[in-house]
Amino acid sequence: MAVLAVLAVAVGALENVPVPVLPLLQHELSLNTSQAALLTTALILSGSVTGPVTAKLADIHGGRRMLLVMTWIIVAGAGLSAFADSLPVMLAGQILQGIGVGILPVAFTLVREYVRERMALAVGLVTGPFIAGTGLGIVVAGPIADAMGRRWVFLLPTLLVAALAVAAQFALPRRKSPAALRAGREPLDWPGALLLAVALGALTFNLSRIPRTGWLSTESVVLSGVTLVTGACWVAVERRTASPLIDLRLLGRRGVWSSVVVAGVLGAGSAVPAYLFPQLLAMPSEVAGFGFTASTSQVSLYLFPAYLCAMFAGPMSGQLVRWFGARLVVAAALGVTAAGLLFAAVWHSVPWHVVLSLVVAVGIGVGTASTALYAGTIASVDPADTGVASSVNMVARGIGAAIGVQISAAALSSGTDPVTRLPTEGSFRFGFLLAAVLAVLPLAIVAFMPGRAPKTGMPEAARVADPIPGA
Repeated sequence: MAVLAVLAVAVGALENVPVPVLPLLQHELSLNTSQAALLTTALILSGSVTGPVTAKLADIHGGRRMLLVMTWIIVAGAGLSAFADSLPVMLAGQILQGIGVGILPVAFTLVREYVRERMALAVGLVTGPFIAGTGLGIVVAGPIADAMGRRWVFLLPTLLVAALAVAAQFALPRRKSPAALRAGREPLDWPGALLLAVALGALTFNLSRIPRTGWLSTESVVLSGVTLVTGACWVAVERRTASPLIDLRLLGRRGVWSSVVVAGVLGAGSAVPAYLFPQLLAMPSEVAGFGFTASTSQVSLYLFPAYLCAMFAGPMSGQLVRWFGARLVVAAALGVTAAGLLFAAVWHSVPWHVVLSLVVAVGIGVGTASTALYAGTIASVDPADTGVASSVNMVARGIGAAIGVQISAAALSSGTDPVTRLPTEGSFRFGFLLAAVLAVLPLAIVAFMPGRAPKTGMPEAARVADPIPGA
């Protein structure tokens, strides 16, 4: 668990360091605005497309083997990104590095194989550090780039991931659980994997391009058509294959579909403050009459306490899930998130207002809800479906986050000062209120989530299943 926790911090940081240094990359590689945006899109696209496949491979071959493979792929991608001197090489590095986005479901597979009594707590010990790592990457990337150059922004976390990959060879158990051995008899559904990859890729790319092309542009309509057609074909294939990539009956389970819907709405609700708070902090107060005129490094410092709080909220929420069940913990976390956003809508004139809002809404609220959602989903499925079920949850949240960014942009565009051409304070208030509403919308679905998880951390059907002889 110690190796997994530190690995989660390192990978979380590595997945977010390109964002603060994007202007520097644009300058050094002579990229235009569209090419620079393509770098971020490539990383997100890679994670969305490969997430369900890597999770299924972890379910089939065991979490240990897939985790080790993924860490070395991440190391290769980040090393390529560090020494890239052209856009194609940088894109290749980001695509490989983006596979790390799906490392959480693979880690959950490993946790589920060997941690039974404290499974929810173990999930929190992975999600909390991962969230903290994302904040750490945002905070340290700028200072490292200024002091050592952009190559070391990638190399430092890469060296840590490589060291942890070596340590994991000795620290992670080699023995597969009976559930993993049963799943290992199944072949991978390659037609289903290809169709799902195309559908998710078209959807993710479309959502990233809509701010520039518009909802009704030819590109958007074509990508939407590709998403619908390949998605329908994927459903048809999954219903007929003997070993589907994602069993559609799994999605029909009460604890799974409810968690997926909540994750999607939570992704949208959490993306709004993640977009609005940096914009508010960077607003030139002498021109707009509000804001803090914060630099990129200062914005990172404002955000970091919330991510640090999320690191501790993860394990704590895992323990709360063990005591009270995912349903109650998620509902309480959504209420806390909404309270923090409402506070920001009313009070945002001094620094401590912003820090407190971020800590309550993002650090405590979103951090707790994220762990509880994963723990609830994992407790609702058989051990052999752990990776796929949690990866579907992750993809739903990613799609929701992409939609949330569009909602945030629309909220700021709803009120623009005719003189300064900047968003008005009222548009920020509207955005925070809208995010608070989004945060509480899933409360109507939370009732369908599982209550208190079984003490063994697995469904009853899985607990009574006969082990494989000789396993």
